[in-house]
Amino acid sequence: MIKHIVLFKVNDKSKIEEAKKLILNLKNEIKEIIDIEVFSDIGYDKSASDFGLITTLKTKEDLDIYAKHPKHLEVINFIKTIAIERRAIDYQI
Repeated sequence: MIKHIVLFKVNDKSKIEEAKKLILNLKNEIKEIIDIEVFSDIGYDKSASDFGLITTLKTKEDLDIYAKHPKHLEVINFIKTIAIERRAIDYQI
C-alpha cells in the first residue's frame, strides 16, 4: 500500500472548502484510489499548513495513474490558483 500525503498553505482560505470537495470527489473518478481523507488545520500552530490530504493506493503504478489522471490534473489546476506552498511525501506500508 502507498500513502500519498500533501499539505498546502493558501493565500485564500475561503477557497479551502471548495478544494476539499474537489479532492474528495476524486475517489468517485479514479478507481485506483482506495481511500482519500482531506482535512483542515485547527489553527493551533501559526506556522502550520492550512489543509492537506492523505490518499491510499495499492501500488506505485496506481500512484502514477492517479498523478496523471485528467480529473486529478483539474483539481491541481484549481489548487494552483490558491496555493502558496505545497509539501508532499509518499511512503509504502
